[in-house]
Amino acid sequence: MRIDLYANWSNARQGSMTDLPDDLPREEIVQRAHAEMDARPGGRAHTAAVRTDEGAPLLFVYSDGRVREPQL
Repeated sequence: MRIDLYANWSNARQGSMTDLPDDLPREEIVQRAHAEMDARPGGRAHTAAVRTDEGAPLLFVYSDGRVREPQL
């Protein structure tokens, strides 16, 4: 599993956190996403997309605290 960080709605990716265990509970995933968003040099990321290693979306975590499942 990985977390891709985005600056804003423009899909300009700021970075990624990879090699996350696939069995992390949702709460831990959200906490790690927020920690990574806060740690970005040059400003806080707007969105964290939690994805499988293959790139399929699992969750979207926003800087304002919202968390949503992807619409399939």
